[in-house]
Amino acid sequence: MNTSDNLMRSLLFVPGHNDKLLQSAASSKADVILLDVEDSVLPTKNKAIARGKIQEAIQSGMFSKTNVYIRINERNSGQILHDVLDLTIEGVHGFLFSKTNDREDIVFFDRLLESIEYQKNFPIGKFKIIPILETAASIVNADQIAKASNRVVTIGFGSEDYVSDIEAIRDFDQGISIFTARSWASTIAHANKMQPIDAAYIHVHDLLGLEKHLEKGKLLGFGGMWVLHPKQIPLVHKFYSPSKEEVENAVDIMRIYELAEKDDRGVAIIEGKFVGPPLVVAAKKIIQKHKMILSKERITED
Repeated sequence: MNTSDNLMRSLLFVPGHNDKLLQSAASSKADVILLDVEDSVLPTKNKAIARGKIQEAIQSGMFSKTNVYIRINERNSGQILHDVLDLTIEGVHGFLFSKTNDREDIVFFDRLLESIEYQKNFPIGKFKIIPILETAASIVNADQIAKASNRVVTIGFGSEDYVSDIEAIRDFDQGISIFTARSWASTIAHANKMQPIDAAYIHVHDLLGLEKHLEKGKLLGFGGMWVLHPKQIPLVHKFYSPSKEEVENAVDIMRIYELAEKDDRGVAIIEGKFVGPPLVVAAKKIIQKHKMILSKERITED
């Protein structure tokens, strides 16, 4: 994998049966393309069409410079085996497991992928998993879900299904209806050394509302979010990319801290601020993310 494979600022949903949207997604700057065979592909007869079009698009090299995940149908849909058999192919990095409820869902899917990897002569563990937490049960069981398989690379929050599941009223201004679950998803992801993925903002033409959503998401510790339209990507990248000043400050923190270590001092002072382990950890993360973004840009330009 490339060094940018773990870069997940923007994850763009694309209906797998829509040729126009597939082409549009291929030319977007999304970090991850999420080819959907679930909610956006209806009626059910279109799901087989979507799987075929996704196969063709990937095998043609349309998404060769971007990480690709497939949002499969939920476990009890009767479609999941078709989804996975058809779409465990080169060019697919992994799968979004919709309506994840508990650890058993991920263990089941892990074993299914392992069986198919054996059958198709893929390395075991090739295909990764991103569980979507979008039910009350998934929030309660979030830590077990995150720990259920080594394939789990991150966890993401799905707000609209969650609000429906708990019979709440979705409030977009304050976000009270999703605050607890949203915060918990971020906390659990970080507890398991993963970057959490925030809920999509469904009003795709409301960029002011998206900005407010991003401000809250960043305050809660999210590092990326589900994206429903390419026009949302620039703003998402602005919020979830380190600024020039943040990078310069992080480099300065590391320089001064390393000098302090050489002088056998455990701490340092920069511009009147105490520089200790928490700031150093944060600086390392900023520098690492900046390097991944530069790597992604180089791949896209080649």
